[in-house]
Amino acid sequence: MLGNPTRPGFHSVTPYLIVRELQPMIEFLQAAFGATLHYQTIGGAGGTHTEMRIGDSMIMLSGGEGGATREPMPTMLFIYLEDVDGTYQAALTAGATSIMEPTDDVFGEPRGAGIQDSSGNQWYFANWADRADAPPPFVADSSGAKASQAEPTASSDTIPMLSYEDGPAAMDWLAHAFGFQESARWLDDDGHLSHGEMVTGSGQIMLATPTSAYESPKHHREHCAAAANWSQVPWVLNGVLVYVDNIDEHYAQAKAAGATLLSPLEEGFPGRRYRAEDLEGQRWMFMQRSKER
Repeated sequence: MLGNPTRPGFHSVTPYLIVRELQPMIEFLQAAFGATLHYQTIGGAGGTHTEMRIGDSMIMLSGGEGGATREPMPTMLFIYLEDVDGTYQAALTAGATSIMEPTDDVFGEPRGAGIQDSSGNQWYFANWADRADAPPPFVADSSGAKASQAEPTASSDTIPMLSYEDGPAAMDWLAHAFGFQESARWLDDDGHLSHGEMVTGSGQIMLATPTSAYESPKHHREHCAAAANWSQVPWVLNGVLVYVDNIDEHYAQAKAAGATLLSPLEEGFPGRRYRAEDLEGQRWMFMQRSKER
C-alpha cells in the first residue's frame, strides 16, 4: 500500500516547484497563503532545498540562488481554504496576476478563484461545503480496496493538478504502473477527461485534459530545445513526490509497466527512492522513508 510510512508532517503526495527566484517565491507564499517555512538546506550541488507548509500540507521548492535566476517549470495546484476573497486579494497584493476573480459555484465548490505567480505556476483555490449532491469520499481499507459505505475523511489542503493529452489512458496507466486508486472520472461528450481524481495513501492528485491543443511534456520537448535540454537532467524537476510502503515492490511494478526510469533505486536522506517519468513525460519521485527517522 502506498503512503505508509510517511515522513511526519507530510502526506503521501508532495508537490515540488522549480521557481525562477527562490526568496521572492518564499515571501509570496507567506503573504498570499500564510505559508510557513518548515525546513531549508543546501544540497550537494549547491542548490537550496526548501519546504513550506500551507494549511495541513507541505510543498517543496528550489530555484535561483545567490542572485542567479533559474528557468521555472510551471505547474498547477489546487488549495482548499476558508477565505477565497481574502486570499485572492492577498495574492494580488503580493504580486500575482489574476486568472479568475472570486466566483460562486465553481469547481463544484461554493466559491473559488485563481491566480498565477511570478514563475508561471497557477494556483486555484476554493472553499468547501458539505452538500447532498457532493461526490462520495474515497476511503481505502487495509487491503487497498475502496470502501463502499465510508465516512467522510479529511482531504489534503494542497492537491497537485496534472494535465494529460489522453486523460482516461493516463488514469489507467497510473493505476497499473504506480498503484494509484481512481476515485473520480468525469468525461465530456467527446470522451476527453474533464476532471479526474486519484488517491495514494493519504495523498491525492487531480487530472484533466485542458484543451484539445494541450501538449504533453513528452511531445513538447520533441520540438522545443529548452525542454529537450531539461529532459536530459535525470532529476524530478517540477514533479510530484510520493511516499510508498515498499519501494522495491513499487519500483519493480513501475518498471514492468513501462515507466521511464530516471534513476535506479538509491539510498540517501531522507529515504530510499527512485525517479521515473510516466507515459506522457510527467515526472515523479517515489520514496520510502527510513522507519528510524
